Amino acid sequence: MKKSKLGRAIRATAQNARAAKILGVDTEKVYAATFGINAALCGVAGALISITFTIHPYMGLPYTIRSFMIVIVAGLGNLPGVAMSGMGLGVFEEFADYILGTEFRIGSVFLLLVLILVYRRFKLSRKREYLK
Repeated sequence: MKKSKLGRAIRATAQNARAAKILGVDTEKVYAATFGINAALCGVAGALISITFTIHPYMGLPYTIRSFMIVIVAGLGNLPGVAMSGMGLGVFEEFADYILGTEFRIGSVFLLLVLILVYRRFKLSRKREYLK
């Protein structure tokens, strides 16, 4: 993402598509390439998951919730943070599985997601005052 031409174009388009287009980046090709890379990665992940689990329409929902939570905790573009957040979520999930039981494993992840979002909302909110 930092050294290749496509990676720099993806980062520029993600930060400000209009400015990237003015500087000569073909944003339509960047969007197409990004979609293609994403589709390929999702296809490979789905193929690997379908080997061990039963295929049904809602099989991706728990993975979507987990990945959304990892991105919320780590932030975008922070690879070490994503790795640490993923490992922390795995430890929390196994701990909740041991304490609460297998039935509440995904529910505990969802509850943790809600708690983190509420905490970040209060942490990021600022006190507004009138100027005197």
